[in-house]
Amino acid sequence: MRVSLRFTIPAIILLSALLILLIALFAIKPIVENNNLDELHSDARHTINRLQGTLEYLLQKGDLEGVRREVLLSASSNKVKHLILFDHRNQVMMSSNPGYENSSFFEVQPYLHMSLDLLAKARESRGYVSEINPVENSLYAAIPIQQYVRQGTGIRPDTLGVILLELDQSSIAVRSWKELKYLFYALLVALIVLSVVLAWTLNAVVTRRAKKLVKQSLAYSKGQFDMTGEWRGWDELGMLGRSLNQMAGQIQQYHSELKTNANLLEELLYNSPSMIMLRDQEGRFIRANPAYLQFYGIADEATLLSKRLPDLFHADELHDLEQQDQRVLATGKPIYGQFAVKRQGRRYQFLCSRFALENEQGERYAVCSIDTDISDQYEKEEELRLSRYIFDTTNEGIMVTDANHVITDVNAAFQRVTGYSLDEVKGHKPSILNSGKQTSGFYVDMWQQIDTLGSWAGEIWNRKKNGDIYPEWLTIKSIVGGNGKISGYFGVFTDISEHKKTQDSLKSLAYYDPLTELANRTLCQERLVHDMRLADRHNESLALVFIDLDFFKHINDSMGHECGDQLLSETARRIESQVRQSDTVVRWGGDEFILILPGIHEVNMAQIIADKVRAQLKLPFYLKNTETFIGASIGIAIYPHDGSDATTLIQHADAAMYSAKKKGRDQICFFDMEMNQKNLEQIKLKSDLRYALDNNQLEVYYQPKVAITTGEIVGMEALLRWQGEAGQFISPAEFIPVAEASGLILPIGEWVFSTVAEQVHLWNEAGLMEGRRVSVNLSPKQLVDPNLVERLQATVSRHSGLDNALSIEITETAVIENLAVALPILQQLRGIGLELELDDFGSGYSSLNYLRRLPVDVLKVDKSFTFELNQKHTDIAIMDAIISMAHTLGMTVVAEGVESKEQLASLAGLGCDTAQGYLFAPAVTAEKMQRLLSGSGFNVD
Repeated sequence: MRVSLRFTIPAIILLSALLILLIALFAIKPIVENNNLDELHSDARHTINRLQGTLEYLLQKGDLEGVRREVLLSASSNKVKHLILFDHRNQVMMSSNPGYENSSFFEVQPYLHMSLDLLAKARESRGYVSEINPVENSLYAAIPIQQYVRQGTGIRPDTLGVILLELDQSSIAVRSWKELKYLFYALLVALIVLSVVLAWTLNAVVTRRAKKLVKQSLAYSKGQFDMTGEWRGWDELGMLGRSLNQMAGQIQQYHSELKTNANLLEELLYNSPSMIMLRDQEGRFIRANPAYLQFYGIADEATLLSKRLPDLFHADELHDLEQQDQRVLATGKPIYGQFAVKRQGRRYQFLCSRFALENEQGERYAVCSIDTDISDQYEKEEELRLSRYIFDTTNEGIMVTDANHVITDVNAAFQRVTGYSLDEVKGHKPSILNSGKQTSGFYVDMWQQIDTLGSWAGEIWNRKKNGDIYPEWLTIKSIVGGNGKISGYFGVFTDISEHKKTQDSLKSLAYYDPLTELANRTLCQERLVHDMRLADRHNESLALVFIDLDFFKHINDSMGHECGDQLLSETARRIESQVRQSDTVVRWGGDEFILILPGIHEVNMAQIIADKVRAQLKLPFYLKNTETFIGASIGIAIYPHDGSDATTLIQHADAAMYSAKKKGRDQICFFDMEMNQKNLEQIKLKSDLRYALDNNQLEVYYQPKVAITTGEIVGMEALLRWQGEAGQFISPAEFIPVAEASGLILPIGEWVFSTVAEQVHLWNEAGLMEGRRVSVNLSPKQLVDPNLVERLQATVSRHSGLDNALSIEITETAVIENLAVALPILQQLRGIGLELELDDFGSGYSSLNYLRRLPVDVLKVDKSFTFELNQKHTDIAIMDAIISMAHTLGMTVVAEGVESKEQLASLAGLGCDTAQGYLFAPAVTAEKMQRLLSGSGFNVD
């Protein structure tokens, strides 16, 4: 690609000037930004000083709404990120973000990205303070503000609050770049004009003569040295042209001399028995003789000239060759040595001589290499060296004896393992290492096998020089001489002490739980089978106690897995302290433990031990300096009465444990056949439920929610119904707990939400969903599912018109027992447009502290309060308090279980918003619900 000087030089100058211009602009930028930053500080000081006076005046008047208006007005600028008024306790009084109000500083600190020190400095200085956070690109300014309290008919100053203002610095950079941009454009135009003028000048003075030089040079490169040009002038271009003419004459003279030298070199290369090759300074081949071409499989010299060193040599060979060439060319001294190349599966060794070739001026321009093949001799020497090296450096100990079993040689590994040096064992027999653990008959059999088969391998115990006995894996083989007779023996051995320790460790891992160091499932099965056989032999009974910790999951989730592991370890120690030496304590998995109690003569013996264990586990545990309590649900099965094999016995003890949990936890239950029948029924119900889900036997019904004042349907609750193959309806009270326990609740819940979303989409298309929402119940297991939000959002995204049409019902018990996990998920559900309803309020914790923290929109009062509304004055008072509290927190109240007009009238008098119950309609199919939605509502008079 040809490049014209008249464009290249101006372009270089233009690019250099542009670079200088850019550097200058970046140097000026900090000055401009500092000026703008000073202006931002001035704006912040002005704004916050003005707010100080205004807000103190409004606070003195007690005009909180005026304070709110002033805060919101001052925060309307796009420079303001946050404007917050803190009281003397660092509680947010007013904020540009209403969601921060009534929050503590530490609750909003993650959104401010600043420390409490700035507020303290403002109060201490009683004046304006500021700081910059370069990471958030923000300026924080704070100033104290006097709060007032009323005293009688007057007011008096009370405490110091703080106004905090956070301003966005990003506008500084934008403004600075805008100012610099215009300066850059002006200078750029000037540079372009200058480059155009310079290009025109170069074309007139330089370019035309340079083209003439290029043409003459190209002719010389093609061997046309008879071409000369007429050059005038004594400038650089004229002198260069005349020099080219002189050079052409000299080159023609050198050509004749080079031809003579080439003929001599040709004779030398062709007749030499060694491989001869010439390479230039760049590693390009110049010549090679037939021996060289033949060895490297090159057809002729023309083919060789098209190749480079990497084409003939491997990477490991190439590095040394290139270094030697460079050293010869740099020093002029010849190099003599050996080098190896691998060809056709064989490694060839060469005796090499390399020297430099010089021209008449004494300049070294090439390397000549003369290589002689010494591969056969080298391979024999190398085999001897390699054998000795392996002998001396291998990690296995080696001993060599003569035909009479006398030691002739040992290696370093032998000395390292046994402690004996070669001088100490040479001339002795291998019996010097005898540990005495093998009998003489062992050695007779060993040598008989060696003489018969020529080798022996096995484990043997030997003695070190210091007296220690150690195990080794030994292999002995006969050495057969050239005459076919045994000339000696050699033994190779490995110290397997560490291997045996590893085997012991693996056995421990295979049979014991690493956390609690109790027996694991594998050892449990073996011990149980062994103890059952002993019980049969001695005509005794055996008890299997299944223990499940109560509330362990809550502690593990809320306090962390480290505390959970500490609790499990301490539990194991307490259980071990209450059992007999003959008993086996097992960690079955998770928070489940098993006790194997052999030699049970009376059933109450198992009851006594179980009671002692339960009592120990009811004592407080101290985790992170916190007193924590758990309990244990315990099931007991007796062998052989409750099961004739290990698997059945464990299953029956497990079933008894679940019965203990159903009775309220912290109970002890013995297995009986009625319990087993119930478990079988539960298993069948689980199987039928899975079949129902796969075969569309489940259906979603809808129960309307009615506005108490108007009778209008304002929403619906989606309820799951199951009609079996025989046509009978199966109560949700029966199959929902089975779905929860089996994990089927997750696919069922996803199916319900998807079905409701499709139905709501259809109703919305029909114009029936305006101002209405359908609520879907969420199970506790769904609530802690990490993929819940992603799946619900995907379902909502598939259908149009679902905005403000769906809500999620959760029970307060499900939320509070999994608060750390559930709270972020609830906030994410709110974020995708789902309203949250707290179901069955009053039947669980009814914690106002938790209720304040939950992002709930609707409070559904448990139907137990509605049922006795007209029978007990206390229930009316409770309902009134719940409704008032919910309205204060901005929540809508729904009363469940409304079945009479008297209940409805009482709820209306208490100001309840919505009612749901059989007074209006039971749960109905989607078709019937559509007819209700198309109607005019219900009569509430």
